[in-house]
Parts: sequence; C-alpha cells; structure tokens
Amino acid sequence: MAFHIFRRQSVYYWRRRTPPTLANCMGRQHVSMSLRTTSRMTARRLANQLNLVLDDIAMLADGADLHLSRSQIETMLHAVVEKQLAKLEQVALAAKSARGFVADRARNDDLRALWTYTLLDAQGHGAAVHPEDRDRMIAEGLSEADIEAVKRHLAMLRDSDMVPTKYHVLRQMVEGVRAVPTAMNMDVAQGIYFRGMRLALAQSERRYGGTRIEDAGLVDRLLLARSDPPTPIFPTVSLAADRSDGPPRIEAPPVTPFIPMADFLQFADRIARQNAADNLWDDKTQRQAKSVANLFVKFVVQDQRILDLGLLRQEQVGKFVDFLRFDIYKHYGKSVRDEALTIEQLREKGKSVERGKRGVSGDTLNRHLTFLGQIFDYAIARGSKSLEGIDVTKLRAKGRGKNKRPRDERAKLPLDKVKAMFLTAPFINCAGWDELGEWGKEGDSQVFHCALYFVPILIYYTGARREELCGAMVDDIIFDREGCRPYVHIAANEQRRIKNAQSQRNIPVHPELIRLGFLDYVRKIKALGYKLLFPDLYSPSSRSPLGNRFYKLFKPILVAAEITEEGLGAHAVRHLFGAQLKKRLLTKEDRADLLGHGGDSETTERYCEPHELDTLFEFIMKLEVITSHIEARDINLIPWVEKKEVAPFSQPSRAKR
Repeated sequence: MAFHIFRRQSVYYWRRRTPPTLANCMGRQHVSMSLRTTSRMTARRLANQLNLVLDDIAMLADGADLHLSRSQIETMLHAVVEKQLAKLEQVALAAKSARGFVADRARNDDLRALWTYTLLDAQGHGAAVHPEDRDRMIAEGLSEADIEAVKRHLAMLRDSDMVPTKYHVLRQMVEGVRAVPTAMNMDVAQGIYFRGMRLALAQSERRYGGTRIEDAGLVDRLLLARSDPPTPIFPTVSLAADRSDGPPRIEAPPVTPFIPMADFLQFADRIARQNAADNLWDDKTQRQAKSVANLFVKFVVQDQRILDLGLLRQEQVGKFVDFLRFDIYKHYGKSVRDEALTIEQLREKGKSVERGKRGVSGDTLNRHLTFLGQIFDYAIARGSKSLEGIDVTKLRAKGRGKNKRPRDERAKLPLDKVKAMFLTAPFINCAGWDELGEWGKEGDSQVFHCALYFVPILIYYTGARREELCGAMVDDIIFDREGCRPYVHIAANEQRRIKNAQSQRNIPVHPELIRLGFLDYVRKIKALGYKLLFPDLYSPSSRSPLGNRFYKLFKPILVAAEITEEGLGAHAVRHLFGAQLKKRLLTKEDRADLLGHGGDSETTERYCEPHELDTLFEFIMKLEVITSHIEARDINLIPWVEKKEVAPFSQPSRAKR
C-alpha cells in the first residue's frame, strides 16, 4: 500500500486519493490506471514515478488560481448574449419574410422560450415547473397552454441533448477567455450560458416591436457626420505576452464580415465550371453537385435558421446528414418538383412513406458529402476561414463490414431462371407494342425488336452493364469493317457516361445475337437516321437514365419468370455472365477484359494489354446458348419508332407546354 498498487487478475493497478486542490478541479476523488504489468518490482517502479508526478501537479495547483475571474465571467456573458442576439435577429428577419407571419405569435414563442431559460438559469439543467413557478408565470400573463409549452420545450431540449449544454460548447467558452476548463469552471460556464440565453430572449420587442436603443439619435449622428471626418477606430492592446522592453504591441481587432448563405451556391457553381473546364465533371455531375448544394443551403436557412455562412459549424452539417439518413424521401431528386419543396414539406413527404423508403443509401450519402467537401475546400481556398473547422469525412457512411464477402452480398440468379425469362411474351409472342409483357393470341408469333427484346439477350451474351447498352449509340456497334469481327464498343458518348476508365472496352458480338437479327436491327435503326441504338427508351421531357425506362418495362418480365427476390434484375444477369466464364476456367484477367474491371496489381493492371477480339470471341463462345428456342424473324420495329414520332410516354413540362 506504500506504493499505492494492488493486483487484479494478475495485473497491477495504481490508485491514489486525489489531493484536495486537484479534486476541486477534476471533480474526481481518486485517480487510477492499469500499469499493464504482472511484475511486482516493475509495478513499484512505475508507481513511484506516478506518485512523484501527482505530487508535482498538486504543488503547482496549490500556487495557481485556476478559477474564473470576474472579468472573465463578464467577457463570457457578453459573448453569449451578443452571439444569441445576432442569431435571434436573423431568425426574426427570416420569419418576417415568410408568408403568414404574425408578430404576436412570434412574441409569444419568444416568451415561452424566455421562461424555459429563466427556469434553467434559476434551477440548472434539472429545471422543472414547480407550483411557485406556475404562479409567477400566471402573474406574468401566461396561459395554461403557454405553461405546457414551456414544459414541452424543456423536454425537447433534453431529448435533443441540448441540456445540459454540449461539452465542447462550454469548453470553447472557457478557453475563449484563456481559462483552464476545470470541473468548477465548466459548471460556471453552464450557468453563464443559461443566463446569456435568458437575456437575449428577453429582447423580444427589439426583434418584433422595432424598439432598438441604438436607433435613438442615429439620424442626427449621420447628419453631423457629413461635415466631420469619420472617427478612427482605435485598435485594442493584444493580450499576447510581449517580452520586449518597448511599448505594448498594438493589434487591430479582427473583423468578421457577413457572408450570406447564397454565396455557398456561387462557390458550388464556380467549382462546377472549373471541373467542367478541366474535363473532370460532365453535365450530370455538375447538376448533382449543384443539387446537393441547393438542398444543403435550403436546410441550413429553413431548418437551422442560419443566414450567415460564417456562423456555419460542424453541428449544422451533422444535422443535415441526419436529415438525409433518416428523414428525406429515399428517391429525392427523381421528380423535378422536389426542388421546389421546402425542408418541412420534404420531411412530411418522408413521413408519408414506409420507413424502408426513408433516407438515402450510404453510397448516395457519401457522394453528397464528397461534393460538399469539395465546395468547402474551394470556399476555404478563397478566404472563407470559418469553414476550416468543418470535417465532412467524419460524417461519411461506413463501408461494408468484413463479416461478409462482397460476392455474397448480392443474390445469385440461377441459369434456369434466365432460361425461364427468355420464355416470356416479349421473346415469343406479345399482345402488342404497348403490351409487350402480355401474351398475344394463341397461334400468333408477334415480337417487336426493341430494347426489351435485345437488351436482356445482349447482357447475357456480352456481360455489359444495363446503362452501357441502353445508352449506346448506333455507331457503337461495329460490324462493317472488312476482316474484323462485329463488336460492341463501350465508351462514354453524348447520351451517357461510363462507370470508370476500365469500363471502356470492346466485346465481340455472339453468333446467337446475329442469328436473332441484332445487326439487321442496327442497320434499320441507322437507316431511319437515329443516333441512339434504342430510341424507344428516349423521352425529350426526361433527364433520367435510359436504363430506368428499360427497367420499368423489364420488371414485369422478371415477375412473369418468377424472379422476385430483391436484387435479382439486369445486373444479376451480368453476374451470371461472369460466373459462367469462371466455371469455364477463365482467369480473372480474362473475365476482367470482358466485364470492364480493373486489375488488382501492377502486373495485371499496368504491365499488360487487353486481349484481341479473336481471343475474346473464344471466351464468349464458352457460354451456354439458352435462346435457341427463340425464332429468328424479320425486324419489326415499334410503330412510333419507325414513324420517328415522339415517345407516347413523354410528358412535357408546363414550361414546354
């Protein structure tokens, strides 16, 4: 015990009673820690060192005054009141600009909030409405409804972890006056915060009654100043220690300009133009970045009531992320009307659907945060120093866990299910061009050569992605070069981009596709003057990917083939393509050249070249032919495609009407 050590499960620990001076600062009666040793001799040696350190700290604490001075307390109070007055003033200005603003209602809301912080100031963070408090409120003119609202406000502050005030807020207050954040000083800061909030809320007439003390004599001072030169603002003496023998160093007080939140949208627009000029962002990426910037500014202004970009903090960005993860409708942005909705309307829209359709996915969230992070960096590089303390990387969604292999994350599509898919109406006998998924009359054999017919067959025999095929151009199908096998050239085009650099590739056309008339279809579409390979997917009134339109047609076909499990769709057919080639003993490099995947080492990525078309042709010939039952027919286009008419599902916007 002389060394203040004891053993627990073979490991030695050190424990001492905290000296009185330190106990007041730390708020702990004992200090202890594991010595991480099973040796008694080593434990004694470490304990002696710790005892000396603790004694030295206690001696220094005895000779130092760690408590807040009266001047420091007043400075903290002034800072809280000034900050909250400015924030409440901005909220009031925003409220006055909204439709349906009623000044008396705003005053009443302020009165309720004032009494909430009056109770917190008087009773601390455990405040409650006692009978004597109720009597005081009634005497001040509050109704029973107001008193119940005060109770709800107290409960809301606790539920939102705003009472007690967050530790980092109080710590900034204490360190802002160059004091030590001891337990006592933190308690004092908490009381000052409640007091400052009460004083700021008490100025309701200033915000909604037009009573401002500084307005008295303002016009007279302005008129007198016309003939007199402006009075210079004298700089304040810096608090930093000056070790020279000269006079104290003079520094001008820092000036924090007001930067409207609208400037954030300008930063977003500039970085979009910059990345477009550097060929880093295409039109779609620019729209996505601007869209998330618009949503972010809307949330900060409407929900957090912050109009000054300089007042933006990590806390507000975190609340925006929570809004995206838990409140917003999962498919936000797919409708052009979403941009016009307020944050409250978006939140109500999210509540109107089942929980599984609320909140964006982790990948979508990370994409939004990547855009925001780039805009923040751009703004910081151009002088917005207040944003330097915001770190969006801490808010990103975590990656997949290590308890599940990536190949096991997506359900697998059995080969017999794909065979069943090619036995459905679009490939055998459909009712009509507008009823492709319905069976035609018995004995007929009507099919329409369109995206729903060719894309599933193409995915099976090429392994290409859905959007790579749906957004392909006629010129991407190469088949008229002498001595060259027909192939599909996959690269970015004017209609769609590709996933990454390694996605650019050439895939030979399987003979089964030629038998079913794919090349004849390409010739006919090209002769009609179309650029798009599948014009039946295109609508001039929509910016959605063409693959979305295809999936809307393809989903009923999956259901008809009894493929209803979540995750089994066009991409699952692509997975089946890779799985079949693996079973045919193709190496991962061989499969990567067909699937558009990159290598995982210098050898497989840098020191190599893609296979020749003849070699790739040998690979795809290893696939099992499962469409031999489909009859080859003359090309039969959808009527409105052949007539080059606008898609019947096109819905022009009101502006176009």
